Amino acid sequence: MTPARKRIAVLIVVVGSALIGERVVALMGSDAEVVEPAAAPSSRLRVTPRSTASNSAPDASATSVQLGRLDARQRSLADDADVDGASQASLFDPVSWQPPAARVVAEPPPAPVAPPFPYAYLGGLSEDGVRTTFFTQGDRVLPVKAGDTVDAVYRVEQMNEKHMTLTYLPLNESMTVTFRSGG
Repeated sequence: MTPARKRIAVLIVVVGSALIGERVVALMGSDAEVVEPAAAPSSRLRVTPRSTASNSAPDASATSVQLGRLDARQRSLADDADVDGASQASLFDPVSWQPPAARVVAEPPPAPVAPPFPYAYLGGLSEDGVRTTFFTQGDRVLPVKAGDTVDAVYRVEQMNEKHMTLTYLPLNESMTVTFRSGG
């Protein structure tokens, strides 16, 4: 056997011995190192091993049930869920990933208001005590007297040389139009 092969064989034996030794030490460790939650002891029933007189029964210490540890664990898990703010929801409950709908409080729409009088004052004429006022809209000229209805939207209630009072028929709202010149 060559010196290189002897070194490799010794290395394998040393590493193998170290691994086996580590495993033996781990298995010989104490079983008392069980991590338990720091909870107050439970007042619930704890089943402890009983000594039995018959030889046919299994070893009682091997079959002991420690309900106190189980109850303490369940309380600990419930406390953790309460701290996280989670409810007692099931694992398979449906979950929505969409943000909650915004609550929009719709304000009532403002009360409707009559639009301004859409016609421009052109001038006026008084004959035999009856006042006729002329308005224009685009290329159209409208002669208007008291009592007339303009475009089925405005009804002229009163008219004099300085202003006229009319009613906006869709809302039955009264409005006053002042003329720019007193003529």
